[in-house]
Amino acid sequence: MAEANLAELTDQALVDLCKTRGAKDDRPFEELFRRHQAAVWRVCYYFLGDALDAEDIVQDVFFKAYRGLPGFEGRASFRTWLNQIAINTCKNELRMRSRRPAVVEEELGDMKAPIEMAGGSDQRWQAMTGREELAQALEMLHPDQFTALQLRDLESRSYAEVAHVLGISQSAAKMRVQRARLALRGALQQLREGRGKA
Repeated sequence: MAEANLAELTDQALVDLCKTRGAKDDRPFEELFRRHQAAVWRVCYYFLGDALDAEDIVQDVFFKAYRGLPGFEGRASFRTWLNQIAINTCKNELRMRSRRPAVVEEELGDMKAPIEMAGGSDQRWQAMTGREELAQALEMLHPDQFTALQLRDLESRSYAEVAHVLGISQSAAKMRVQRARLALRGALQQLREGRGKA
C-alpha cells in the first residue's frame, strides 16, 4: 500500500493494519505517529512544563502504544486511548521525580551564574510541585469529570466533539466540562489545605 493511501485511512483502519502486519511493516504505525505526535506532545507538555522532557515522554508513549496495540479494542478512539497512555506516563514520571533525592542542579550544570541558577532552581521546584499536585488532583476526579477535561482541555476538542464522544447534548457537554473544572479546582484547594496542615 502506498504512503499516500495510508494518509487517507482512518485511525482504526491503520490500527487494524498494524495488528495484521505486525513488525513486518511499520508504515501504518509511522502514519499514526505522524498524525498524533503533536497532540501527544501537548498533553505531555501540559503535565511536565518542559519541551525536552515532553519530547522524551512522547517517545515512551508511542513505544507503549506500539506494544499495546494488540490489546486495543477500540472502545474509545485511538486518539483518546493514546492520550490516556500519555497522561498515565506523565503521572508516573511525576511520581518517580517526587521520590528521587533532591540533586543540586548547579553541581551538574553550568556554573557560570550560580546565583541566577539558584533562583531558577526554586522556580523549577515550585513548577514541578504544582504539576505533581495537578496529577494528584486529576486522580481525585470522578471518571466522567476526568474524561470531560481530557477531551476538552488536553485533547483540545470542540464542545460538539466532546458531546459526540460522551453521547450527550452540546449544552450538557459544556456543563460537564464546567463542573469538572470546578471539581478540579476544589481538589487542588483540598490538596493545598492538606499540605498546609501537615
